[in-house]
Amino acid sequence: MAEVSERPHQSARPSDAILSRCVVLIAIGCFLFSVASIFAGFHHSIFDFHAFRQSQTAITAEYLARGGPFFRYETPVFGPPWSIPFEFPLYQKIVALLAQHLHTRLDETGRAVSIAFFYLSFFPLMSILRRLGYSRVQSLAVLSLVAVSPLYIFVSRLFMIESTALFLSIMYVDQTLALIHGRTQRRYGYMLSAGIFGILAGLVKVTTFAPYLILGCALLAWRIWKLHKQRILLVPSAAAAVVSCVVLPVLCTSLWTRFADAQKVKNPSGVFFTSRNLMSFNFGTLAERLDPANYTRLMHAVAGQIGSLPLLILLALVYGTVVRRWNYAALAGIALYIITPMIFFNLHVLHTYYPYSSTIFLIVAAGLLIADMLALPGRKAWIGFVFLAAIVAACVDRYRMDFYPIQRIDAPGRPAAAAIIDRTTRPNDVIVITGLDWSSELPYQSHRRAIMDSSGVAYHFPHNLGPIERTIRNQHADTIPEMVVCDDARGSDRAKALLQLLGIPPSATLHADNCNIYPRSVK
Repeated sequence: MAEVSERPHQSARPSDAILSRCVVLIAIGCFLFSVASIFAGFHHSIFDFHAFRQSQTAITAEYLARGGPFFRYETPVFGPPWSIPFEFPLYQKIVALLAQHLHTRLDETGRAVSIAFFYLSFFPLMSILRRLGYSRVQSLAVLSLVAVSPLYIFVSRLFMIESTALFLSIMYVDQTLALIHGRTQRRYGYMLSAGIFGILAGLVKVTTFAPYLILGCALLAWRIWKLHKQRILLVPSAAAAVVSCVVLPVLCTSLWTRFADAQKVKNPSGVFFTSRNLMSFNFGTLAERLDPANYTRLMHAVAGQIGSLPLLILLALVYGTVVRRWNYAALAGIALYIITPMIFFNLHVLHTYYPYSSTIFLIVAAGLLIADMLALPGRKAWIGFVFLAAIVAACVDRYRMDFYPIQRIDAPGRPAAAAIIDRTTRPNDVIVITGLDWSSELPYQSHRRAIMDSSGVAYHFPHNLGPIERTIRNQHADTIPEMVVCDDARGSDRAKALLQLLGIPPSATLHADNCNIYPRSVK
């Protein structure tokens, strides 16, 4: 693939030494602000933001640290056999191993690993920018915007897999570009590394990897077409590149999905969370795509990603006026930024953190426009610097308004209820919880396996208990020492039916954190 590759045209460097120093100073300031902000509230709980998802990742890491199986890893919220795998647990295993060997608390370890993967992403991103022909100063301007992005600062500190998947995906693109533009004698090494990173990215989080796979396919197709047009295409080399960079990541991701689904169907409730049954939830519906309110919501989210949407529009207009040429890399970034939520529409509308996978495309696109203006001759180059400073300021302001107030508060979760559960049950006991959907928050905080009464599953069984009844019978009701009823489920007919099935007295209750706790026997 790389026999006749050419280095891309080297963009002109910023023409003024003072301008270059100013860009470097802004970059240093952005990175210092990023690090200081990302560690704010480092020792707080994981219940501050999307606690449902954070605790699901954390409880998986906890049971891996306890010595649980790796591939059939436990997420103990639906009863035996306890395994309902979604993503490949690479991040969770790393966290578990570090917590075990360093004797650190799991919450802080998860945060540290997530932060580390975010900052590691800057290395392949710098490599990509250099491969595109941008100077170090220009590349620093782009990286500055990534560092100061409010969304990246905030989500990168969460106990979640997002930054791991992002790092692996960017590495995949970097190695694919290296295959196209790298040294001939190293092409098989680039194929191998691109394949490995692509496989891992797809396994860890396919919804993150999807746009990067699209980009990788486009790069390979462009290169193959170019070589074919020049009549110098080597078919075996091109076929090997396609197999390594496209076929193997897709195949391995598909095999993992099939394996994960096979594990889920072993659980009476887990069958509702197979990839087939979650298809409409993941991809959204036509009705959702036709609702203007959803697009308004997506547009409002841009400010939290890169500071200000109007400022980006102004940047594009000024770029067209001053530079007067197309930046195809920036256009590709904008296209991928738009395509990603259009594929996984419902996920991006519902979850604030989901644009983590695609925001990098928008930021890099804006950064490349600024980088081009920094290379303009004379005083025109300072236009790029003004936009760089303005977007940085907008990002800092948006972070301080939207995200820092969440970080500075140590969300308690349900500590009193967790303490009662810990006091009235043994470490290996199983409890039943209703009223909290299938969130892992309380099971994780109380360090107990749980049979959660998922509202989504219960919705399909309005006149009976549904799959949870079978799960309780499989566990043997008399071995379950306690039931917890929280929030709106308190006093409900469903809660009463569950207590009756368990044979637990409905009157001997303890109360804490908006939950009623029913022990089989009061200690």
